[in-house]
Amino acid sequence: MKGRAKSSAGSDGTKCSEVRLARAADAARLLELIGEYYSYDGIAFDAKSVGPALRKLLRDQSLGCVWIIRHGAALAGYVILTFNYDLEFGGMQGIVTDLYLREKYRGQGLGRKALDCVEDYCRARKISAIELQVEHENKAAQRFYRKLGFHRLSRMVMDKNL
Repeated sequence: MKGRAKSSAGSDGTKCSEVRLARAADAARLLELIGEYYSYDGIAFDAKSVGPALRKLLRDQSLGCVWIIRHGAALAGYVILTFNYDLEFGGMQGIVTDLYLREKYRGQGLGRKALDCVEDYCRARKISAIELQVEHENKAAQRFYRKLGFHRLSRMVMDKNL
């Protein structure tokens, strides 16, 4: 669906869930969710640095995209896709930097629906590979990603703060 919203309806016709591209007006709600995710994954959260970076990402789709995940009227989570240029993948590569669902919304197909939006968006832009990182201890997330076709690389992620 080229990154647009994907919705599903309940048997009574009511909207159960939606994944849609985030807008600048969503920044405050997203920042709250990002804080929850960082806490869940043990990542230091500094709203003074994350907030401006998020607002820049929401304004500039050449950097990537953010999708809001809703369940009914409730904000259930979000996913962030950024881009990398890598010759190994023939150019552009998508990187899912964050996929977070509040605990009560996990296991309901929302993560799969969000990643379907990411994949559709990437395919429409001729991006042929998506990479993500998952904590070694998060076995449930690893199983989820494997079910969706992701596989473990033999490489080790290394990082250097500048």
